[in-house]
Amino acid sequence: MRRLLAITTALSLLAPTAWAQTESVSARPDGATVVIYRDRPVDTVALMEQSRQPWSQLDRQGLALIVETRTVDLPAGEGIIRFRGLATGVVPQSAVLEGLPAHVVERNADFDLLSPSSLMEKSVGEVVRVVRTNPATGEQVEKAAVIRAGAQGVVLEIDGQFEALDCSGLTERVVFDRVPEGLGDQPTLSVRTRAERAGRHTVTLAYLTTGLQWSADYVARLNPTDGTLDLTGWVTLANFGGTGFPDAPVQVVAGTLRKDAGTTPVEPLVRYQQNQCWPQGTTTFGSGQFAGYGGAPPPPPPPPPPAPSAPMLRMVANEALDEVVVTGSRIARQGELGDYKIYSLPEPTTVAARQTKQVRFLERDGVVYERVYRAGLLNADEESHPMGVVLKLRNETRAGLGVALPGGSVAVMQPAGAGGVLLAGQDRFEDKGVGLPVRLNFGQSPDVRVQTRLVKSGSSRRGAVTTQRSEIETTVTNARSEDVTVELVADAAMQRGFRLRSQSVRSRVDDTGYPVWTLSVPANGAATLKATWTTTD
Repeated sequence: MRRLLAITTALSLLAPTAWAQTESVSARPDGATVVIYRDRPVDTVALMEQSRQPWSQLDRQGLALIVETRTVDLPAGEGIIRFRGLATGVVPQSAVLEGLPAHVVERNADFDLLSPSSLMEKSVGEVVRVVRTNPATGEQVEKAAVIRAGAQGVVLEIDGQFEALDCSGLTERVVFDRVPEGLGDQPTLSVRTRAERAGRHTVTLAYLTTGLQWSADYVARLNPTDGTLDLTGWVTLANFGGTGFPDAPVQVVAGTLRKDAGTTPVEPLVRYQQNQCWPQGTTTFGSGQFAGYGGAPPPPPPPPPPAPSAPMLRMVANEALDEVVVTGSRIARQGELGDYKIYSLPEPTTVAARQTKQVRFLERDGVVYERVYRAGLLNADEESHPMGVVLKLRNETRAGLGVALPGGSVAVMQPAGAGGVLLAGQDRFEDKGVGLPVRLNFGQSPDVRVQTRLVKSGSSRRGAVTTQRSEIETTVTNARSEDVTVELVADAAMQRGFRLRSQSVRSRVDDTGYPVWTLSVPANGAATLKATWTTTD
């Protein structure tokens, strides 16, 4: 048989009953500010690929602080204020309510979602209306009924007699005049208040939520003629939750944020109704709502991945902000948040539910770069190998940068013929503060090659220590029409007891912490390095 559950709640919520007079509902915020954190640089491509997978649980990952402004009606005396329209990944224990001139007796988080089963179970003892339709004549009969059981099969009391729902042979539907307390289509926060007088007030509600993430991506356009590049930075905002934030001021925080396992949302409680005549097991099995699953509820989704760890976050105060500008136009504002960098997007933007969008946050023209070719000194080999191409940038004001750079991916574009551009390579880097070098590796050059020859090797033993001695000769050839700069790294420097004994070109220790030799190789020419070192076992 068929059953239709009709829920008619709007009129009863507005009716002047005692229940409505002591409860106030804030259906949605007047406005919201969104601050999105991250505990590591996020790969935009991987994020998009994950979002297309079923049960990806992205709505349970990421972290954001939502600061809402709401207008609420405060009841006099004992009352309840319910806050609806929250982000679906709300972390209830993080909620902070300010601006309410009343004593807050308690706070509650309602995560019991509206469903046929939960509606029946929460309405046990309540009076409902049962409408029965004769399928032959179309005649309808409505009767008042009291729900006496609803968890594993609905039992109704009608005219002093007990009946099982859907066992009358008629088409039946149950009409509810209101939704029981604690049920809703989305999670709800509520507070019990005690106030001397009623009134309308503007309050601020702040809470943490999951489901929002952000990533940074850059485009570097090379100007080979003057050794500079133009750098554009884009922030990708991803909202994998079910709640949107229209025209919201948005800030993103760069840095390695530590979180604890407690900063996770509460999973909503969902019940499934058993649509079969009572007593159970005596009717056709699988004819109800979940016939596709053999009459049983559908299988639950896979468990979410382990939550990363997180501390309680303080609300963002008015921080001192520095303008990140290009030719006098504001692109984004960069400020300090403790040891983190916070970026305020230049204008409010809509962070819609289950949507990603990109906003430009950085524009720098004329950034000085150095193009070098880099390779490690490997074991002796009869063949030459192409060297890696590296762009080196100095994150300094005098070099055209001088701003904190959130870690992300970089696409390097190089001019082509007829005014076009071609992709020269891609790379990623971690968060870079002002003054730190930025190195981009984006491919290999077949025109600049390196070959290492082992001239002499030997070993000696003293007690339990064996010393290996290696003498090498490395030749770099350049088939390009201009001089190039190459960097050679001793891979053996990562071994125990490494020590340089002799070198034909003086080395230096670079930001990797290992010795590096820098050579200038003429056009269509070659350069040679000779070195001897020892390691111990």
